Amino acid sequence: MEMLLFSTWVLMAFLTLLSSPVAGEELFEVSMWPEWPVVEAGKDLWINCSTNCTHPGKGGIETRNVKVTMQKEGTHWKMFHLSNLSQNTNIFCYFICSNIQKKKSVNVIIYRPPEQVTLSLQPAWVIVGENFTLTCHVPNVVPLENLTLTLLQGAEELYRQTFVTVSTALQDAWLTLNVTARREDSRSNFSCHAELDLRPHSKQFFASSEPKMLEILEPSWNNQMLVTIIITILLLLVFVISVILCFAYGQHWRQNRTGGYGVLAAWRNHRIRWS
Repeated sequence: MEMLLFSTWVLMAFLTLLSSPVAGEELFEVSMWPEWPVVEAGKDLWINCSTNCTHPGKGGIETRNVKVTMQKEGTHWKMFHLSNLSQNTNIFCYFICSNIQKKKSVNVIIYRPPEQVTLSLQPAWVIVGENFTLTCHVPNVVPLENLTLTLLQGAEELYRQTFVTVSTALQDAWLTLNVTARREDSRSNFSCHAELDLRPHSKQFFASSEPKMLEILEPSWNNQMLVTIIITILLLLVFVISVILCFAYGQHWRQNRTGGYGVLAAWRNHRIRWS
């Protein structure tokens, strides 16, 4: 019986301890909203810090290189305004409850959507089989690892590129592709498409360049070129024939001259023998 009474007393004491203000306050939590803030570069952000502590003490926010002002507050919450955000930053919200301090943090992601997309095509016209270069440029975009650039020929995808970077500053994105001209590419429209995907915590941003048209030429013979080639061939033939005739005449002249000297030498030898 005594053992039963002792067990009952221990259980009641434990339940009383759990229901006491001090024990309850030790289990309090701190939360922040939004939980995954994504902010455009240069814009502002409102952060709400709250706690489920019954009688919270001091509370506030901690961050670096960001101007913070408190806008509103209640018993269990505080609203803060962060202005002119320009880089990724960590924000800590804290509350003190029964001399116990707890923190909650969020990472603010700064982005700049692709507003200007330019495409250059060099050269503007080529001959079938020659190469031309497509260059896409997107200035001042962040975060670069969330950006995808796609080169298009009409509606057909030619090439897609993603990026890897550890920098959180504004950067320029470049994509260059060398292409061999085909006959069917003539008069084609080429363009560059940029996509900044911030899901699931934000949305997608799209931008496209103005289309560029490529003109492809095929080698063809015109009358003037044909006449020039024929004249060149005739002149070469005349030159070759002239060389051959000169060579033949020289050989003939040499043979005639050698034959005359031989007859004269034989006559002289015959005369000396009979004298």
